[in-house]
Amino acid sequence: MAAQRISARQRLVDAAFQLFSSQGVGTTTTRQVADLAGVNEVTLFRQFGSKHGLLAAVMTEAEALTGPGQRFDRVVLGQAPSDQALKEFLDQCLDTLNQRSELVRSVIGEAGQFSAENSQSLGRGLQTIRDFMAEALEALLGLGESPHPRPEEVAGMVMALLLGYTAIASATEGASEGTTESTTESTTEGTTEDGGLSHSSRLWPSRTAFVDSLAGWLLNLRPQTADLGNSLEPPGLATAPKTDGWIDLPAPVVHQIMQAARKAGNQTYALIYVLLGAGVAAAEVPLLTRASAIYDSSQHILLVGPQHRQVPLNQWIMGQRYGTYAKNPLTRWLKGRSDDSPALFFGSDNQPITPYRVRQLWAEVTADVASPTGQPPSVEQARATWCVEMLLKGLSRQELSLLSGLSVEQLDPLVQKAQARSALAQALRLDQQPGAAAGKAKAGDAPIVVED
Repeated sequence: MAAQRISARQRLVDAAFQLFSSQGVGTTTTRQVADLAGVNEVTLFRQFGSKHGLLAAVMTEAEALTGPGQRFDRVVLGQAPSDQALKEFLDQCLDTLNQRSELVRSVIGEAGQFSAENSQSLGRGLQTIRDFMAEALEALLGLGESPHPRPEEVAGMVMALLLGYTAIASATEGASEGTTESTTESTTEGTTEDGGLSHSSRLWPSRTAFVDSLAGWLLNLRPQTADLGNSLEPPGLATAPKTDGWIDLPAPVVHQIMQAARKAGNQTYALIYVLLGAGVAAAEVPLLTRASAIYDSSQHILLVGPQHRQVPLNQWIMGQRYGTYAKNPLTRWLKGRSDDSPALFFGSDNQPITPYRVRQLWAEVTADVASPTGQPPSVEQARATWCVEMLLKGLSRQELSLLSGLSVEQLDPLVQKAQARSALAQALRLDQQPGAAAGKAKAGDAPIVVED
């Protein structure tokens, strides 16, 4: 019975999506939806309560909106990032919205009639679409390693612009058709070569002009250090991170994060372990494959980045052991998998995980964790923490540069933080009753020396 109820619900959602997209919400009746879905109208009201409840469900459950088929074109994004690839992506978005222009107008026009519960469902649906756009824009622009603006913020603004453009174009389309039928002269002046409205009828002379304008604005947000048109590296790696703002995390916070990650599932636990145990950048995670993990009883090495630099995956993190080289959160994740994907971590569509999704999972795990700044820790702090810990363990900055992929200059702020940690540890050891320090000194109490 449960399978039948789920099947009926999905048929109703898909039928509603089809009708709402073709004729709008206002002109679609619940009877039409029920008939198209092949179920009783009573079932519709039992499942969704009202037509607006059904619309909210469409935004969160419709396979055509949230399924794998709505992922961005990986062929386009797999090419060397370029201005043209960005424009093609924006064109894809507009094509999708144009096919559903009636649904777009209904969502915008009838938003005030939604109940609080339905509004929340609608918001979740829009967030799902925003996240998909954020992944694409991050891949195209390399926004991930730059703290401002965040990919989700840019995606939200782009969504608003695309939805607004589609609504305006749809609302004025009839006027355009009336103008073009009157005279040959008005046909020439009233439309553009791509079938859009003239500048007198729209805010942009054509759809092409709108896409060019939006793409130009987005390209101005691209980190200045990233030459995406010529770089062979993924966008996030072509951008040099600004380490002067990085703040490492204290041991209690790190262990709290690991504890929360353990409860979040095997993949998430393994991912957080790799971030904190090997200092891998979010932009480097999608490049990791199963073959990137090389381990036995004496070592666990990850081949990281385009150059496959060798990085040790620590079994000890901030004084606490998280398994052995051969039995740890990552090996448990790998041994428990039944898929055939070569990716070390993957998204819901079995494609390699994106940097945006890495940050999402980190944010979910650390949502209830407060860093010393009072804010949830950022994923960059995992890398900073690993670097500082490796310096405190005795690595020179030159050695750490080879392991981390960061330049010696980029490591300077982290060296200063490691020196501060070392000085604090030494000061705490000295805070004893006069004369007691000599008697209680141990070989392991020697001060940690961090290279200048």
